[in-house]
Amino acid sequence: MSIQIEEVIEEGKTILPACTIDGQVTGIYTDVQKMQLIMKQLQTKGYVHHVADGEYKRLTVEESFRFYMAMAGCVKTIDEMLTIFGLTKQRKTKVKDLTISEQKRVAFLRAYLYAESLLVIEEPFYRMDESSREIITKIIGQLAEQGKQIVLLANNVEELLVSTSEILRVDQSGCHKMDFAEEQSTSSSEEPIIKIEKIQTKKNDKTILFNPPEIDYIESVDGEILVNVAGTSYSCSLTLQELEKRLRAYGFYRCHRSYIVNLQKVREIITWTKNSYSLKLNVGEGTIVPLSRNKLSELKELIGIA
Repeated sequence: MSIQIEEVIEEGKTILPACTIDGQVTGIYTDVQKMQLIMKQLQTKGYVHHVADGEYKRLTVEESFRFYMAMAGCVKTIDEMLTIFGLTKQRKTKVKDLTISEQKRVAFLRAYLYAESLLVIEEPFYRMDESSREIITKIIGQLAEQGKQIVLLANNVEELLVSTSEILRVDQSGCHKMDFAEEQSTSSSEEPIIKIEKIQTKKNDKTILFNPPEIDYIESVDGEILVNVAGTSYSCSLTLQELEKRLRAYGFYRCHRSYIVNLQKVREIITWTKNSYSLKLNVGEGTIVPLSRNKLSELKELIGIA
């Protein structure tokens, strides 16, 4: 099913460009203002799950589930639903006493029960820990398998990549499908000829040089190469292929067609589903970058884990 987002113009300026959504699970990468406009349009076409949606905090988890399941006429048992949401052990706990991440799971129950053909989710993984992200990712996959169309809205590309590679970037210039096409990679047996000590980047018209160990990861977004250091992105004129070759000797690895990661910064390999993986870095509040399925075995062998 194609979903049409209509253009919004204010004072002669395009605030929201027209857009067509065709994918089963589609991520939309945009700013907060455009997210609000998109949700306003789509709330008449499907169920919209807002990031601020809360719960009756004086109820226990089980009481909340029974209430909403009865309202929706859900035929599953309470035990089945608590298992799906990973809340079996918390069933007698009041919602107010759950962690924020667990409360987010409870709040997502209504999206699971009430979404019919279209489900729109604002910031799907906001303030969630890895366990909750994994659970919600699996639930999104289940809903898609049931034939529901899912639209994920976020201003963070990495979070969208956890659930889908079909991502649209909506900005002032229009609606564009983000390009994650893989470049020709060099042979893994080829050793880099040149070992550099500095990577040249730019920020606000200033040229900034980084030592390789300072770099957390590198990403390609719509053809622009961004070098990420301590939570800030810097533009780089080199291609991912060039950076991969030059940084291999410093412990960098092409973990995804659009990402190169500093392996010294990797803290954890996260399995979302059997086909979806990410790497958690020990920088900031736990930065997460995607890991391609076909890279998992090679990465494990490279860093010497089973």
